[in-house]
Amino acid sequence: MNKTEWQALKLRLKKYFAIIFLLCFAGVLTYGYVHKPELPPQIVLKQNFIPGEWLYIVEEARDRSDPKSLRFYMDHRESTDETMKVYLGKTPAFLVSDTDLKDVVIQRVANGLHIKLKGAVSDYQSNLYLKDGDTYTTYRVSLEQVETRPPLPSGR
Repeated sequence: MNKTEWQALKLRLKKYFAIIFLLCFAGVLTYGYVHKPELPPQIVLKQNFIPGEWLYIVEEARDRSDPKSLRFYMDHRESTDETMKVYLGKTPAFLVSDTDLKDVVIQRVANGLHIKLKGAVSDYQSNLYLKDGDTYTTYRVSLEQVETRPPLPSGR
């Protein structure tokens, strides 16, 4: 093998290694984008509702670019935040909103809860069936909601 053939071979090998490196780099970036880490849900408020029932507000966001949402739960268990996140993850929320916690006011009224919030509501259930000793009692959740954002374009 003479010197010119050797230099041509080295040049081709460098080109192939550069292509392989770029493909691997693109694969790593794609994997990182698809499997980006999710932000864990956080319990931001825990409040006693009736003896043996707790109101939990959980803040969720999939990643930093997603808007945060508040999920409202009622549960009879009282445990650590990590344990409650697992329990609440298996329980349907009675209210889901994209508001901030500072824009939420919760008041205990005679027949249940009165919740005032600013922001959009995506899911709302007005009845809570809670265990009160040996029986179940129906509590009402009244909602006072104010949307403060301008209308969003529909994309059509």
